[in-house]
Amino acid sequence: MIKKRLLAMALGVSVAFGGLTASPSIAADNAKPLPHSLTKEEKAVINSGKYLEEKYRPFLNKSLRKPEGSFWMPAEFEKCEGICFSWAGYGDLLTKLITDSSKHAKVFVGASSYGQSGLKERLVAAGANGENITIVPASLDSVWIRDFGPFFIHTEAKKREIVDCLYNRPRPNDDKFPATMGQLLNVKVHPCKLILPGGNFQTDGHGVAILTDVVFDPSEGGDPNMTKADLEKYMSDYFGIKKVILLKKMKRDGTGHVDMFSKLLDDRNFIVGYYATPADGAAGNYDILNENAKVLENETNGLGEKFIVTRIPMPKYDGTSYSHTNSVFVNNLVMVPVYGKPTDEEALNVYKKLLPNHTIKGYDCRNIITANGAIHCVTSLVMADPIQVKENSVSVRALGPESLAVNFKVETKRRLNPEKITVHYSDDAKGPFRQAAAERAYDTYTANIEGLDLRNPVYYFITIEAIDGSTARMPVESGTTLTFANGK
Repeated sequence: MIKKRLLAMALGVSVAFGGLTASPSIAADNAKPLPHSLTKEEKAVINSGKYLEEKYRPFLNKSLRKPEGSFWMPAEFEKCEGICFSWAGYGDLLTKLITDSSKHAKVFVGASSYGQSGLKERLVAAGANGENITIVPASLDSVWIRDFGPFFIHTEAKKREIVDCLYNRPRPNDDKFPATMGQLLNVKVHPCKLILPGGNFQTDGHGVAILTDVVFDPSEGGDPNMTKADLEKYMSDYFGIKKVILLKKMKRDGTGHVDMFSKLLDDRNFIVGYYATPADGAAGNYDILNENAKVLENETNGLGEKFIVTRIPMPKYDGTSYSHTNSVFVNNLVMVPVYGKPTDEEALNVYKKLLPNHTIKGYDCRNIITANGAIHCVTSLVMADPIQVKENSVSVRALGPESLAVNFKVETKRRLNPEKITVHYSDDAKGPFRQAAAERAYDTYTANIEGLDLRNPVYYFITIEAIDGSTARMPVESGTTLTFANGK
């Protein structure tokens, strides 16, 4: 046993539960942080014959608590509450990303006890909004939080919940982070016996998921025993996904993830990378990307509409696969990787043309891309409710002794059903509630309610439904009174 432990130490791995798990160092200023791809030692762990056994051990003799009722997964281009980072490497790039993100959303930075000291102060000194920054105590193995971070779903009861899939790397500390975020945010966490890195999962927000076939690849930490039917059942049971589109993985990009060559900018518009000539990409990737683009052009989103595919250049392969699609939305800010390459300007212009109401900003990722990842790979979003009515946007004016006009604004990137935007009102907090349909004028909805004695409180709530069936309600409780603009 002593010899076994000495051998493990020499390889940079540790013995756990009779099998092997990686045991990397932790620090954002570490000169050699773990790459996005598997290290030689991690490949040995995967090939040891114990990898899947250890991954699935927590699920032995344990019933899984799947999400209940109606639920759906919002898309990344929808509103987020915050964004997560792992302070475990590439501190210069992370500082720039955190600084800009903090001006658009909350920022959650996972950091070990070693890395926590003075971290927030250093970020604020760099220009970050300190009020939006939370340092999350967490011993993390790597910076690639997209792959091990939480997946957020929303339920019909206006609850936000987390799906915690298994990370396709033998990095046990990273795998614990979704549970840590669930505890921090006080939301329910659903452990899921599916090995799925977040970089290989995109959704249109309407029940369609897009992945590459690397999900089945044992050489990348996947489960070769899983079938497409198994994958589709996981997608349905945990994410509310109705259709799975499988694309071909790229070769020699270190991960095979879908975010290395494509991205959904809204619920219809895809950008898909292209190489100018076959020689510009690693062998086979020129044809793979063209084939993937054709597949998506012939596919439909969850509303039955054909996807629109715009091609975006891929820098020449030089032993490293560069990606301009490995970007992230932080509400109206889109952070795009650039590399000092001839393709940078053209790539940024593709984003600017398709997203005219967003701020498009490039970040130099020459250092991190050699570890087979960029901006999307080192970020994980904390999604907000996809359909929101801000309570402070609700205003009321009297139309007569027994009638009111209720005005409010809806914040969403979903397409709403105009016949399903309703104000429910009553003179009793417990109801029964009458209904008044709301009509839209520019960015404001108005509903007229009648037949109440306005000398008494008027209780209300608003319900909204998108054309894909996802819903929202504000406030969740109905015992809230309407307040007149003059304070009555």
